[in-house]
Amino acid sequence: METSLLKTLSNISLFLKLSSLEKINSEPIWKYYRGAKEILKLLKPIILNAILASDITSNEALRNAFEELCSSVQELLEQFESWQPVSSKVYLVLKVELLISKIRNSSLEVFQFLKSSVQHLPNDLSSISVEKIMHAGYEQTSSVIIEAIRDQLDSSEPSSEILVKIAESFSLNSNQETLIEVIALEKLKENAERAKKIVEVEFIGQLIALVTRMHHRLVLIKQSQTCSPVRIPPEFICPLSLELMDDPVIVASGQTFDRAFIKRWLDLGLTVCPKSRQTLLHTLCIPNYTMKALIANWCESNNEKLLGPIKSMSLDQPYPPLETEVKKLVDALKSTSVDAQREATAQLRLLAKQNRDNRIKIASCGAISLLVDLLYSPDTKTQENAVTSLLNLSNIDSNKIAIINANAIEPLIHVLETGSPVAKENTAATLFSLSVIEDNRVKIGRSGAIRPLVDLLGKGTPRGKKDSATTLYNLSRCHENKARMVQAGAVRYLVDLMQPSTGMVDKAVILLAKLATIFEGRTAIGEEGGIIPMLIEVVELGSTRGKENAAAALLLLCTCRKRYCNLVLRKGAIPPLLALSRSGTPRAKEKAQALVSYFQKYQHGSAGRG
Repeated sequence: METSLLKTLSNISLFLKLSSLEKINSEPIWKYYRGAKEILKLLKPIILNAILASDITSNEALRNAFEELCSSVQELLEQFESWQPVSSKVYLVLKVELLISKIRNSSLEVFQFLKSSVQHLPNDLSSISVEKIMHAGYEQTSSVIIEAIRDQLDSSEPSSEILVKIAESFSLNSNQETLIEVIALEKLKENAERAKKIVEVEFIGQLIALVTRMHHRLVLIKQSQTCSPVRIPPEFICPLSLELMDDPVIVASGQTFDRAFIKRWLDLGLTVCPKSRQTLLHTLCIPNYTMKALIANWCESNNEKLLGPIKSMSLDQPYPPLETEVKKLVDALKSTSVDAQREATAQLRLLAKQNRDNRIKIASCGAISLLVDLLYSPDTKTQENAVTSLLNLSNIDSNKIAIINANAIEPLIHVLETGSPVAKENTAATLFSLSVIEDNRVKIGRSGAIRPLVDLLGKGTPRGKKDSATTLYNLSRCHENKARMVQAGAVRYLVDLMQPSTGMVDKAVILLAKLATIFEGRTAIGEEGGIIPMLIEVVELGSTRGKENAAAALLLLCTCRKRYCNLVLRKGAIPPLLALSRSGTPRAKEKAQALVSYFQKYQHGSAGRG
């Protein structure tokens, strides 16, 4: 018991000197901290006298009260120590009010026991009354929240009065504050789900619904307060400020915000997009020049004014200097600083994703060769940004040629072999984009890219496998590449991908049909056990495209290798082929009819020889 008392006294002292709240500019949190502090000040002399009263330290009747008190004070300290400006105010207050209630009850039991068992209490202790302990602190808010949640569960809306009271109690009076609260609660819910705390998950879900209602109410109030006679297009309104954007910027999630407001959000340490709820991979803000020009145009047409710099942007004036911005980023690619390279490639990645004009400008500023060089960067993120930038740039045909001329194939193969999963996926997609040009298929095939693409087909992420299959199909349109794919073991992996659970049956079958056009491909397909029954199943149950290519593959196998005919016939191929010959696509009908006709001739010939 003495250990519990000493620990409780230590925690109270730590709480009274708590310094982690000094930088927190949140009145609700300060209010509850001051209330808790007042109660613990009253509690401290009680604990001291319990320690000094050695004749009661072994009393079993007090053990539970002291242990409960110790646990509650410890948790109260932890709650305030861990709270941050991006934490949930509502959840903290509910926890604190519950802990304060426990502390009051435990303190009361201890105090009453001391009064009855110790003959002469010190003046500072005897002056403490039950009333002081019970009435110290603040007005409770949890009852209001519980009432609002009860209204929600009863399928009725919480009243405006209740929503206003909760908003005022927690200073949730701005769009940003309510969004922070919702995101904080969502994180708590995720933690509870991982811990499989079902009751807590449900309760936090109700809190999220309540705060979301408050947020919707704020948006409606903001809309009703607008004095503009013209309705502002929703895409021109910042999701954080709910005002017409002055300086629109794009963040890593692809969403656009007013720079001042998203910067304030990021400065708080928030790494979640306020609109999409995606985790932001970085905190860079890229100017959205297109949106800025559209807003300027709208303001001009509707005689609207902005207080910020966009107000003075005439439609006759040139757009903001994108070229200057790109040149700075290209110069940063040449830096010896890894951080500078990482940041520059990240910004170019976003700019290249936005629109065609940006891609042309980035290429004209000389970025392509530098991005190709950075494919060898030992920094994983820089390498990933560089290859994704090249992928976005390759959407323009002239850039495809420039990337190939920059000797990019070998560095791209390096990324396929050594990069992160995302880098490998995007490299495969880049090679697909480059292989749209016929001459490039030969270059890519002869460069050694096919083997790592086949490895990605078998061992990559689901997206990596799809990107690899698409690229290999494009490369297989160059005849010499088919043998390379077979030699690299593509058939084995394609058989695995014919399982419906992969979602890649069509991609696997069309590539098998391509490989079946060469001797090596037919041999490899025939040697893979179980593939012929799978092709027959696709003919019967597959998609329109799948049936067509499965029939084409079976036709090539059977007409070029007679030993497969008996196997195909034994597996019941005739009925689905007959059905396909009547109801398939023109190409599917052609292949199915040709195969049925061949089987008829084959059986007739076999019977004649017998």
